Amino acid sequence: MSEITIASEQAPVPFYRDIKKLAIIAQIVFLILVVSAILILVNNVNVGLKKQDLSFGFDFLQQTAGFQVAEGTAFGVPYDSSTDNFIKVIFVGLYNTLRIALLGMALATLLGVTIGIARLSSNWLVSRLALVYVEILRNTPLLVQLVVWYFIVILQLPPIKEVQPVAGVFLSNSGLAMPWMVQKPDAFNFFPIIVLAAIIGIATYAFFVQQRNKSGKAILAGQFGLLAWLGTLVLGYFVFGQPLEYQVPVKGNFGVNGGLTISPEFTALLVGLVIYTSAFIAEITRAGIQAVNKGQWEAARALGLGYGETLQLIVLPQALRVMIPPLGNQYLNLTKNSSLAVAIGYSDVLNVLNTSGNQSGQNLQTMVIAGGMYLMLSLIIATTVNTFNRATKLRTR
Repeated sequence: MSEITIASEQAPVPFYRDIKKLAIIAQIVFLILVVSAILILVNNVNVGLKKQDLSFGFDFLQQTAGFQVAEGTAFGVPYDSSTDNFIKVIFVGLYNTLRIALLGMALATLLGVTIGIARLSSNWLVSRLALVYVEILRNTPLLVQLVVWYFIVILQLPPIKEVQPVAGVFLSNSGLAMPWMVQKPDAFNFFPIIVLAAIIGIATYAFFVQQRNKSGKAILAGQFGLLAWLGTLVLGYFVFGQPLEYQVPVKGNFGVNGGLTISPEFTALLVGLVIYTSAFIAEITRAGIQAVNKGQWEAARALGLGYGETLQLIVLPQALRVMIPPLGNQYLNLTKNSSLAVAIGYSDVLNVLNTSGNQSGQNLQTMVIAGGMYLMLSLIIATTVNTFNRATKLRTR
């Protein structure tokens, strides 16, 4: 009886009952199906291109674009449609997208956190107004909101000739003009210094957060990061010969001259994205604050801290650990939603690539470039958010 039992235990398991082997076979079959689908798609594309006497390539990028972009310059370098190629015009569109995305993230976060705190206010009117704000904006399509902001709000403002400046600021149906530090003609391009300063500021902040977590000491990481950012800007400004100058906009015969001029398309897109995304960030903030144990509030009150001090010093730092992952998703959504700029005529990267495809007849290649650029931006944002999340996560001993 024992010999039969031992023999049965040593008998090999048939492959169709071995879970590990079945899992490997399933993955191989799935990989074959994916590769087959890709090959079929590539073959169909090649057949379609041959029928139209076209080939899949990116040589057209070296050709002269031949169309003007409504606004924006690629990293501070002017664009000339008569001489510059498609590569340059695509970088102009990418620059415009980055302007919207980065500024939109910052403003949407500030507004969203404020609305989220208002949602939990003990004042009935404030909390209900915040609730109405969130529910209306979250449940209305973004495209509809952009159309409303552009065609019904901004384009209905008075013309520039009828507008009087307020503290040097002009707001009209031609856009927004305000006093600003602008690039001097033929001076050193200051844009790379701005990017370098942002990288140094973020790296400094992350470093001191890491040191604070290791030592347990109260290190002001945010202040150090801000000083590093500001110090890099000031140092670069003087080292490279003060390439910026302060200008105040002045009304001329054909519009406003000087200062920073923001087009109505840029204004509508920025306002629409910020307000729409802030509604989602408000709910993330509310959920993050409510995730903090109520005992933290009671302990803060026992120490004599006020409501604002409790939020700033105790609750929000803990809520941030819960908020960071969904905040990253909203930053990704804002960046990708900027592609709706085509509806109001803003020259973002997708709009520029669409025009480039129509001009060159290489629509497939331009859409591939568009997908690659949005993928690149999404991966950069996701990596940045994940790095920040790891730097601020709770560590136990």
